[in-house]
Amino acid sequence: MLLELTEILRCPRDHEESFVVCVAHRSEGRHVLAGVVGCPVCLAEFPIREGELDLTERTDAPTHRRPELDGAAAGALTADALATFLDLRGPGGYVVLAGGAGRLAPALTALLPDVHHVVVNAPRDAARSPDCSYVSCPDRIPVKAAQVRAVVLGAGCTGGPWPAEAARVLLRGLRVVIEDERASPDGISELARGAGVFVGEKA
Repeated sequence: MLLELTEILRCPRDHEESFVVCVAHRSEGRHVLAGVVGCPVCLAEFPIREGELDLTERTDAPTHRRPELDGAAAGALTADALATFLDLRGPGGYVVLAGGAGRLAPALTALLPDVHHVVVNAPRDAARSPDCSYVSCPDRIPVKAAQVRAVVLGAGCTGGPWPAEAARVLLRGLRVVIEDERASPDGISELARGAGVFVGEKA
Protein backbone atom coordinates (compact mmCIF):
# COMPACT_ATOMS: atom_id res chain seq x y z
CA MET A 1 0.00 0.00 0.00
CA LEU A 2 1.33 3.40 -0.97
CA LEU A 3 2.00 5.37 2.21
CA GLU A 4 0.61 8.59 0.72
CA LEU A 5 -2.73 6.84 0.18
CA THR A 6 -3.53 7.48 3.83
CA GLU A 7 -4.09 11.14 2.92
CA ILE A 8 -7.36 10.21 1.15
CA LEU A 9 -8.40 7.06 3.05
CA ARG A 10 -11.27 7.04 5.52
CA CYS A 11 -12.39 4.49 8.12
CA PRO A 12 -15.00 2.04 6.74
CA ARG A 13 -17.23 2.53 9.77
CA ASP A 14 -20.29 4.79 9.77
CA HIS A 15 -19.09 8.03 11.31
CA GLU A 16 -17.84 11.40 10.10
CA GLU A 17 -14.91 11.39 7.73
CA SER A 18 -11.52 11.81 9.33
CA PHE A 19 -7.90 11.23 8.52
CA VAL A 20 -6.37 7.85 9.32
CA VAL A 21 -2.93 7.07 10.69
CA CYS A 22 -0.56 4.42 9.33
CA VAL A 23 2.13 2.74 11.39
CA ALA A 24 4.50 0.84 9.10
CA HIS A 25 6.18 -2.30 10.42
CA ARG A 26 7.83 -3.20 7.13
CA SER A 27 8.23 -1.02 4.03
CA GLU A 28 9.78 -1.10 0.60
CA GLY A 29 10.36 2.41 -0.66
CA ARG A 30 7.06 4.30 -0.38
CA HIS A 31 5.01 1.09 -0.14
CA VAL A 32 3.99 -0.35 3.23
CA LEU A 33 4.15 -4.15 3.22
CA ALA A 34 3.12 -4.73 6.83
CA GLY A 35 1.65 -2.43 9.43
CA VAL A 36 -1.53 -1.01 10.89
CA VAL A 37 -3.97 1.73 9.84
CA GLY A 38 -5.82 3.34 12.73
CA CYS A 39 -8.89 5.58 12.96
CA PRO A 40 -8.72 8.43 15.52
CA VAL A 41 -12.54 8.68 15.65
CA CYS A 42 -13.59 5.14 16.57
CA LEU A 43 -10.10 3.87 17.51
CA ALA A 44 -10.40 0.85 15.22
CA GLU A 45 -7.19 -0.59 13.84
CA PHE A 46 -6.86 -2.49 10.58
CA PRO A 47 -3.93 -4.65 9.41
CA ILE A 48 -1.74 -4.32 6.34
CA ARG A 49 -0.49 -7.75 5.30
CA GLU A 50 1.74 -8.44 2.29
CA GLY A 51 1.04 -4.91 1.10
CA GLU A 52 -2.78 -5.19 1.25
CA LEU A 53 -4.88 -3.13 3.66
CA ASP A 54 -7.61 -5.32 5.15
CA LEU A 55 -10.60 -3.23 6.26
CA THR A 56 -12.84 -6.27 6.61
CA GLU A 57 -11.56 -6.95 10.10
CA ARG A 58 -10.08 -5.16 13.07
CA THR A 59 -6.84 -6.28 14.60
CA ASP A 60 -8.66 -7.11 17.87
CA ALA A 61 -11.87 -8.77 16.56
CA PRO A 62 -13.17 -10.10 13.23
CA THR A 63 -16.11 -8.57 11.39
CA HIS A 64 -17.72 -9.73 8.12
CA ARG A 65 -15.50 -10.69 5.21
CA ARG A 66 -15.96 -9.53 1.64
CA PRO A 67 -17.11 -12.12 -0.92
CA GLU A 68 -14.24 -13.68 -2.82
CA LEU A 69 -14.17 -13.16 -6.59
CA ASP A 70 -12.35 -15.30 -9.10
CA GLY A 71 -11.58 -15.24 -12.80
CA ALA A 72 -15.09 -16.42 -13.67
CA ALA A 73 -16.27 -12.91 -12.80
CA ALA A 74 -14.08 -11.29 -15.46
CA GLY A 75 -15.84 -8.96 -17.90
CA ALA A 76 -15.14 -8.05 -21.52
CA LEU A 77 -13.62 -4.63 -20.80
CA THR A 78 -9.95 -4.29 -21.75
CA ALA A 79 -7.32 -1.97 -20.32
CA ASP A 80 -6.97 -0.19 -23.68
CA ALA A 81 -10.72 0.48 -23.89
CA LEU A 82 -10.79 1.55 -20.26
CA ALA A 83 -7.97 4.06 -20.71
CA THR A 84 -9.95 5.56 -23.59
CA PHE A 85 -13.19 5.70 -21.59
CA LEU A 86 -11.50 7.37 -18.61
CA ASP A 87 -9.90 10.06 -20.79
CA LEU A 88 -7.45 11.08 -18.08
CA ARG A 89 -5.16 13.96 -19.02
CA GLY A 90 -2.07 14.81 -17.06
CA PRO A 91 -0.28 13.04 -14.22
CA GLY A 92 -1.14 12.61 -10.57
CA GLY A 93 -4.11 11.56 -8.51
CA TYR A 94 -5.85 8.24 -8.00
CA VAL A 95 -7.99 5.79 -9.97
CA VAL A 96 -10.12 3.24 -8.09
CA LEU A 97 -10.69 -0.21 -9.59
CA ALA A 98 -13.26 -2.24 -7.64
CA GLY A 99 -14.26 -5.89 -7.83
CA GLY A 100 -13.65 -7.70 -11.11
CA ALA A 101 -12.13 -4.55 -12.62
CA GLY A 102 -9.09 -5.26 -10.47
CA ARG A 103 -7.96 -7.79 -13.09
CA LEU A 104 -7.07 -4.82 -15.33
CA ALA A 105 -4.78 -3.14 -12.80
CA PRO A 106 -1.37 -4.31 -14.12
CA ALA A 107 -2.19 -3.45 -17.75
CA LEU A 108 -3.85 -0.14 -16.88
CA THR A 109 -0.88 0.86 -14.74
CA ALA A 110 1.35 0.36 -17.77
CA LEU A 111 -0.93 2.59 -19.86
CA LEU A 112 -1.36 5.26 -17.14
CA PRO A 113 1.92 5.12 -15.19
CA ASP A 114 1.62 8.60 -13.70
CA VAL A 115 -1.68 7.91 -11.90
CA HIS A 116 -1.80 5.69 -8.81
CA HIS A 117 -4.27 2.81 -8.93
CA VAL A 118 -6.20 1.73 -5.84
CA VAL A 119 -7.67 -1.76 -6.22
CA VAL A 120 -10.59 -2.58 -3.91
CA ASN A 121 -11.64 -6.23 -3.50
CA ALA A 122 -9.48 -7.60 -6.31
CA PRO A 123 -10.34 -11.08 -7.64
CA ARG A 124 -8.33 -13.61 -5.68
CA ASP A 125 -6.63 -15.02 -8.79
CA ALA A 126 -5.96 -11.68 -10.50
CA ALA A 127 -2.35 -10.73 -11.24
CA ARG A 128 -1.02 -8.15 -8.80
CA SER A 129 1.01 -5.08 -9.64
CA PRO A 130 3.63 -3.80 -7.17
CA ASP A 131 2.78 -0.28 -8.33
CA CYS A 132 -0.85 -0.46 -7.12
CA SER A 133 -2.39 -0.24 -3.66
CA TYR A 134 -4.67 -3.15 -2.72
CA VAL A 135 -7.51 -2.81 -0.21
CA SER A 136 -10.22 -5.18 1.00
CA CYS A 137 -13.45 -3.54 2.19
CA PRO A 138 -16.88 -5.20 2.44
CA ASP A 139 -19.35 -2.56 1.32
CA ARG A 140 -17.75 0.77 0.37
CA ILE A 141 -14.86 2.55 -1.25
CA PRO A 142 -12.83 3.56 1.83
CA VAL A 143 -11.91 7.00 0.49
CA LYS A 144 -13.03 10.46 1.56
CA ALA A 145 -15.53 12.32 -0.62
CA ALA A 146 -14.41 13.90 -3.92
CA GLN A 147 -10.85 12.59 -3.93
CA VAL A 148 -10.27 10.40 -7.01
CA ARG A 149 -9.94 11.06 -10.74
CA ALA A 150 -11.80 7.95 -11.92
CA VAL A 151 -13.69 4.92 -10.63
CA VAL A 152 -14.17 1.58 -12.38
CA LEU A 153 -16.69 -0.89 -10.96
CA GLY A 154 -16.38 -4.52 -12.04
CA ALA A 155 -18.13 -7.77 -11.19
CA GLY A 156 -19.10 -8.03 -7.54
CA CYS A 157 -19.17 -4.24 -7.14
CA THR A 158 -21.63 -3.03 -9.80
CA GLY A 159 -24.79 -3.00 -7.65
CA GLY A 160 -25.80 -2.33 -4.06
CA PRO A 161 -23.93 0.59 -2.47
CA TRP A 162 -21.09 0.67 -5.00
CA PRO A 163 -22.46 3.07 -7.67
CA ALA A 164 -23.34 5.62 -4.99
CA GLU A 165 -19.90 5.15 -3.48
CA ALA A 166 -18.32 5.77 -6.87
CA ALA A 167 -20.24 9.04 -7.21
CA ARG A 168 -19.28 10.06 -3.68
CA VAL A 169 -15.51 9.63 -4.06
CA LEU A 170 -15.22 10.92 -7.63
CA LEU A 171 -14.13 14.47 -8.37
CA ARG A 172 -16.63 16.61 -10.27
CA GLY A 173 -16.43 16.43 -14.06
CA LEU A 174 -14.55 13.12 -14.05
CA ARG A 175 -15.63 9.65 -15.05
CA VAL A 176 -16.96 6.37 -13.74
CA VAL A 177 -17.05 3.15 -15.77
CA ILE A 178 -19.34 0.31 -14.66
CA GLU A 179 -19.23 -3.18 -16.16
CA ASP A 180 -23.03 -3.25 -16.30
CA GLU A 181 -24.76 -1.31 -19.07
CA ARG A 182 -27.99 -1.24 -17.03
CA ALA A 183 -26.39 1.00 -14.40
CA SER A 184 -27.89 4.45 -13.76
CA PRO A 185 -26.06 5.89 -10.74
CA ASP A 186 -27.44 9.02 -9.11
CA GLY A 187 -25.31 12.12 -9.61
CA ILE A 188 -23.68 10.71 -12.74
CA SER A 189 -24.47 11.97 -16.25
CA GLU A 190 -24.51 9.25 -18.89
CA LEU A 191 -21.91 9.53 -21.64
CA ALA A 192 -22.31 6.08 -23.22
CA ARG A 193 -23.68 2.61 -22.61
CA GLY A 194 -23.54 -0.64 -24.52
CA ALA A 195 -21.59 -3.90 -24.89
CA GLY A 196 -22.03 -4.48 -21.17
CA VAL A 197 -20.52 -1.17 -20.06
CA PHE A 198 -21.85 2.14 -18.68
CA VAL A 199 -19.69 5.28 -18.89
CA GLY A 200 -20.68 8.43 -17.02
CA GLU A 201 -19.38 11.71 -15.65
CA LYS A 202 -19.97 13.27 -12.25
CA ALA A 203 -22.30 16.22 -12.67
